[in-house]
Amino acid sequence: QFALNKGIGSGGPDHHRDIVLMDLRNHGESDHHKSMTYLEMAEDLIRFADAKHIEKLTLIGHNVGAKTAMMTAQMYPERVAGLISLDTAPVSSPPEARKGTMGVIDQLLSINLKGMTRKSAIDAVGDMFSDPGIANFVTNNIVYEGEDDD
Repeated sequence: QFALNKGIGSGGPDHHRDIVLMDLRNHGESDHHKSMTYLEMAEDLIRFADAKHIEKLTLIGHNVGAKTAMMTAQMYPERVAGLISLDTAPVSSPPEARKGTMGVIDQLLSINLKGMTRKSAIDAVGDMFSDPGIANFVTNNIVYEGEDDD
């Protein structure tokens, strides 16, 4: 299931398009899964389109969203009317880059955020990085629910 951030109608009477901003799996308030391959996320996107009776998609994505859009276009070319990839090329990352990324993820997973306020969580992550913008980016997907925030 996708968390729908908002839907927007734009343009005049002859130029109406519905715009949907989506959280992919394991992002924001969407369902969280053990696996999140680009193929799985492309299939999620098509399932969403099918549920909303959307036949053709124009996809715009950045980073993981762009790679998911590219995978969707490869796997379901008949469903994709257009594709815009922002700052992301259709190439694989070298193994050393993935290893570095996994090290950062392992570091982040070692932080126990349970019971912390959002500010405390950002501060805890910020202690790992010299650039506060990175800490802010990393903590962007923290979601709090109710009084017993986990």
